[in-house]
Amino acid sequence: MGDVLRQALEPVLRDINATGAPLPDIRDDDWTRDPGAESAMLWSPDGSGVGVSAIVAQPAPDRVAHVADQVQEWVIEELWRRAATNWPVCPRHPDNHPLTATVRGAVAVWVCPVDGAVVAPVGALA
Repeated sequence: MGDVLRQALEPVLRDINATGAPLPDIRDDDWTRDPGAESAMLWSPDGSGVGVSAIVAQPAPDRVAHVADQVQEWVIEELWRRAATNWPVCPRHPDNHPLTATVRGAVAVWVCPVDGAVVAPVGALA
């Protein structure tokens, strides 16, 4: 896996660890075949997998938000089998929806999708 994708994944994996969500088995895989992107596969214990990619030319905060969105989809699918699927949980509406990854002020952040409130930078969930 290239450094660009690895650096974009690091804060998302910190959030997964901090919240106790399941971790994927990440394997290098050039599934995009795009010279302007780096990609890998996220594998589940049941053998299913999903691709994750980062566009090299994107600004770093945009890459982190884009990768966080892709990894969030994987986590939600994993949780569907065993727990609530609103990862990461919106502390403002914990029974309704997950947070959404976006960029604010050149920082990748998790926000409430209802009121837009910034909850934490990606990688800083507790």
